[in-house]
Amino acid sequence: MEPEVNLTNRERQVAEIIAWGASYKEVPDWLKRLYGGETISVNTVKNILANIFAKIHINKASELSAWWFTHFCGVDSSMSPFRRELYSLIFLIIILPHTFMDIDHDMPARRARTERNIRNGRRKDDIDIYGHFI
Repeated sequence: MEPEVNLTNRERQVAEIIAWGASYKEVPDWLKRLYGGETISVNTVKNILANIFAKIHINKASELSAWWFTHFCGVDSSMSPFRRELYSLIFLIIILPHTFMDIDHDMPARRARTERNIRNGRRKDDIDIYGHFI
């Protein structure tokens, strides 16, 4: 990992969102919420991430997260393993409550197919010998 990497503003924005744990599909929505502008596609996000990975010489989003926190959040990469674990626990304590609170309650619950069939009276047991519903 190189200490001096010149990322564009959009690459920096995408790297930050991915570093904080968003998935590829969530990035366009988060970019729109945080920075405004036009919505971009998931393929554009993947292309931007490929450029970031090539510039930083990494392969995974977890490596990007480690790189982001060491360069922009003041986490020292040369600290002892105990301190690294302590900082990672602190970050988890900060991040986990937000992941559980960001559930979209607007989507209706999906019922199982068998429940719908039973409710409509269309069970296999309710068919007579001629194939008609009783």
